Amino acid sequence: MVDAIAPTWDGNETWIVMAAIALFAGFPLAYGILLPALYLPLIIMLLALGIRGVTFEFRVQSRSYKRQWDAAFGVASIVVALAQGAAAGALIFGVHVQGDRFAGSVFDFVNPLALLTGCALLAGYIMLGAGWLRLKEQGELRTFAGRIFRLANLAFVVLIVLAWIAAALVQPGVRSRFAEHWLGFSLLAILILASQAVAIRSIAGTSDLKPFAFGLLQCTLAALGAWLVVYPGVVPFRIDLWSAASAPPTQAFLLVGAALVVPIILTYSAFAYRVFRGKTAAEGWY
Repeated sequence: MVDAIAPTWDGNETWIVMAAIALFAGFPLAYGILLPALYLPLIIMLLALGIRGVTFEFRVQSRSYKRQWDAAFGVASIVVALAQGAAAGALIFGVHVQGDRFAGSVFDFVNPLALLTGCALLAGYIMLGAGWLRLKEQGELRTFAGRIFRLANLAFVVLIVLAWIAAALVQPGVRSRFAEHWLGFSLLAILILASQAVAIRSIAGTSDLKPFAFGLLQCTLAALGAWLVVYPGVVPFRIDLWSAASAPPTQAFLLVGAALVVPIILTYSAFAYRVFRGKTAAEGWY
């Protein structure tokens, strides 16, 4: 499992850094509200990411405590997923804003919706991880990944349905968006269910790419649904993109920087995936 992600996993955290920079430079008002509102889940996430990086490297050097490092890596990964999902749920639940400042408590993110979204994101990550293992591994681990994929896929779809029901019950903005765009959301739901059916059916087939690809499609469609609910809000249902945006020169500077940096990131990521394409070597990359 470790060798299946060893060549590429570090680069994925680059996108978290870029998202934070873009929010700070492009929408400073939103940054000043969202950061204190999400202090706890974001700090927990960052600490868990740090632990994950340490354990990933230390397990290679350790002979006596490899299982303990593996367990720490697994627990930290679960915490990262739950913290990210809880932050997303807290945003949809609603951030308490007065004027241009956060006026709530750092514990506002602790609510049933945040718990549901955290579990849904965790199930989605497990589904994608199982799909990736199916794509990269052979033999017993490939078969194990297929079993986990089926269970995680079912859990993911059930949990996102429950999360959207809960969101509609507690947040009037969600209900109004559902009513305004019921056709679009109905189409998204149909596409998610169709993707799930194809993904689960493909587990019994010979293709190792289809489960991962259609699992990724399900996550993309779910994220698109969340975007449709909150757009054009950057602090959902409170402050829109235009009100929170920085001055035009700052936006232009940010755009130029992104235009230079993003192609570089995509290029070295594509190069890494190309070099380590195909099944993971039986002896591992280390």
